[in-house]
Amino acid sequence: MNINVTQQLQDLDGTPMITGKQMCQMCGQPIGNNESLTVRVAAVKSLTAIFRDEQELPGEEKVKRFHLALKITDEDEPDLKADDIVLIKKVVGKMYGPVVVGRMWTILD
Repeated sequence: MNINVTQQLQDLDGTPMITGKQMCQMCGQPIGNNESLTVRVAAVKSLTAIFRDEQELPGEEKVKRFHLALKITDEDEPDLKADDIVLIKKVVGKMYGPVVVGRMWTILD
């Protein structure tokens, strides 16, 4: 499935979202540096994060996430397999709050 990862996510009122407004659900720190929050940014930040419940994540899984993050970074409309989408939804669900998760899952479905 080809996904346009350059799409900018919108807040509930339809205004474009920027990074820095969101807080990491795991560590409580601001996410980003006031750049446009696109599908690409949300997916890559989530794929490259390590969450508290993943402290012992195997190296193979980290490499899998790394290659998927590279693919999303390198292509504006990467062809994502079903298991790629499941993984992105999983990590986005851990990293972001309901609005970003809702917007991302709608785009990925």
